[in-house]
Amino acid sequence: MTSISHALIGAAIASRVHDPVSAGAIAFATHFLCDMIPHWDLGTNWRLRPKAVTGALAVGETLIAVFGTYFLFASIIAEHFTLIVAIVASLIPDWSEAPYYLLMPHSPKVFYYLYKIQSYLHERLAAPWGVVTQAATVGAFLVVGFVMK
Repeated sequence: MTSISHALIGAAIASRVHDPVSAGAIAFATHFLCDMIPHWDLGTNWRLRPKAVTGALAVGETLIAVFGTYFLFASIIAEHFTLIVAIVASLIPDWSEAPYYLLMPHSPKVFYYLYKIQSYLHERLAAPWGVVTQAATVGAFLVVGFVMK
């Protein structure tokens, strides 16, 4: 899923789970579960683009995800620290793959294995259906997090 999707899901978790440690742990674990749902993201077909383009897209989208989600929900969620922890924790699995992408084929083995774990769990689906499944997943989390309180 995109970083924006993971961050929004993290915010939904923070809206329901007020303890930062619990919210962070749930957001971290949810990342892997959500990546198992067939979806489209910026990493789809990344080998067809120059590494610099993929990197720039990833960094830009991650910055939008972190700051945009925080500013969108900071006025709604009173526990700002919990919100930040949940957003960051929801993105850590993808960040753990970055050294592999940047340094391959010379990256340390640990980053290769982190990449392989993520790749094994990832279910990609081309647009437009991959966008639809992703939007439905995020929408469900937002409804449970904010509407069904």
